[in-house]
Amino acid sequence: MKILHIILTMSPRFGGPVTVLESLAHAQASMGHEVTVCTTNKGYPKGEMDVNTGVPVKSGNFIIWYHKAQFTPLCLSVSLASWLKKSIRAFDIAHIHGLYRFPMTYGAWCARKAGVPYIIRTCGTLDPFLLQQSRFGQLVLPLKRIYERFFAFPNLNRASAIHYTAKEEMERTTFLGLLAPAIIIPNGINWEFYANLPARGLFRRRIGFGAKNPLVLFLGRINFKKGLDLLVPSFGYLLKKFPDARLAIVGPDNERYGFKVRQWCREQNILDKVFFVGHLGPEEVKQAYVDADVFVLPSYAENFGMTVVEAMACGCPVVISDQVNIWREIREEKAGLVTGLDPLEIAEAICKVIADKGAANEMGKRGRNAAQSLYAWPRIVEQLTQVYKELIEENAIKK
Repeated sequence: MKILHIILTMSPRFGGPVTVLESLAHAQASMGHEVTVCTTNKGYPKGEMDVNTGVPVKSGNFIIWYHKAQFTPLCLSVSLASWLKKSIRAFDIAHIHGLYRFPMTYGAWCARKAGVPYIIRTCGTLDPFLLQQSRFGQLVLPLKRIYERFFAFPNLNRASAIHYTAKEEMERTTFLGLLAPAIIIPNGINWEFYANLPARGLFRRRIGFGAKNPLVLFLGRINFKKGLDLLVPSFGYLLKKFPDARLAIVGPDNERYGFKVRQWCREQNILDKVFFVGHLGPEEVKQAYVDADVFVLPSYAENFGMTVVEAMACGCPVVISDQVNIWREIREEKAGLVTGLDPLEIAEAICKVIADKGAANEMGKRGRNAAQSLYAWPRIVEQLTQVYKELIEENAIKK
């Protein structure tokens, strides 16, 4: 099967959508599909990636076409538009990752005009909380509504299917009354990467922290939706019971939100108890999970929560908010604790994990087993392939 993926950027700093797509494309190609990614050379949050544009670039076992973006806010790209118009009919299906910006918008329109079935993975952008937000500020929201009215929602309603990664994500969009069929298929992980875990201690030595003291880990983009304004006071409460504990905040600060986080730490008088580590590569991220006593993600909105599954794959117990859309699965598998958006409740959950190492170890083992059984790519690629086949057949009948 010839599969085309369309995404805004493949910059690693873009976070979850890129991580998932890279892993998915590799898994699909490993199972015999011919996989191509169409994207721009946009760096994240600014600048350009150091890549060749306008030519096919081999990325392991799949191909990436990078196209130069001319107008950064919307990522307009003449080259991308020309390539899609010329090439999209060569593919059996298009899988579009995201809603807002020109590459995904034009990709959906172009697929529709060419008679190619397309799926849109919304990447959580339709969550009620995120619909009322914009990284460009509240003044831009009227423009966002216009874009949805004339571009995003028509593309969704005419899609062959809308791809949600959790039941909760789908249920949180029902108020929109979208017309396209919904499919629920989770994101996945490359289990081979997690099959053999590194010895504990390297990340702790990197940040200069003791081997036996409690380490709380946040890992992800430093972003308003991640609930860091809840995590900081939660950690302040935690220190009253575990004064030797430390918090590691790991991830790219693309929007300079880290200044606010540091200010909250100063206000709590805990800045010297917090490590700000920045962006890490895959091996270093895995080491951080292994070295942590608990991983915490108190997000206000999270369509899936890739970092949660990654932490589970490393045997790290997790504490997450009930706004992370796989919270039901985590609770059912007893892989972690689920809280509301309350700092004291979050602190109590973290304390519970740290206080009972035996229970935490068992929690970590259950999480690791669940990560392999529920989220390893082969099982998920098979599900997606079956959906692709059904949509291609339906599209052929309509023609």
